[in-house]
Amino acid sequence: MKLTIISLITLFLLGCAAAGVPYTSDPMTKLNYAYQLMGTQGRGLAAEKLGLEALAELEKSKNIYGVAEAHTFLGLFYKNSSYREHKDFYIKHNEYDPTASKSIKHFELAAKAFEEDGDYWGVSKALFSMGNAYGTDNDYVNGCKKYQESLSVYNSDKNVFRGRTHPHNPVFKSFDAMIEAFIAKHCESSV
Repeated sequence: MKLTIISLITLFLLGCAAAGVPYTSDPMTKLNYAYQLMGTQGRGLAAEKLGLEALAELEKSKNIYGVAEAHTFLGLFYKNSSYREHKDFYIKHNEYDPTASKSIKHFELAAKAFEEDGDYWGVSKALFSMGNAYGTDNDYVNGCKKYQESLSVYNSDKNVFRGRTHPHNPVFKSFDAMIEAFIAKHCESSV
């Protein structure tokens, strides 16, 4: 009897895409969990599910900053190996895109939402990420345009500190140094 109960609980948990993730009704916490799952092999479907749930809830509550962050997560997800490792699942459901266009679309929506929120560092972050997405398709012409646009927005008078910081790769001393390094690595000086 005890083995049957344990087996049923295990089957239930395996059937749940986000098994092992604590329940939360807070969409920003869902995004945090989604990021954690995206970094865990085999948990991409659960990460996407939480990201999409968070986006829907943030849109419903008209949390513009949250919407921007949810689109940022989805942009990162659709160019990540967590998405690619479930290629067969997405093909079966006619939702697989071998290019970075899904990712780019979410970064475009993130940039628009960050701008609506007045968070120009966020706009710069979304544009930089969009440049990286173009790079995954080896489209450095468009990628470099986005890097340049990102740096321009970051250095503009519009980019006034709003009490939030956006993380960058700690290998670089600052956000703008990171953008400049990517421009130096991937772009011709004529771009």
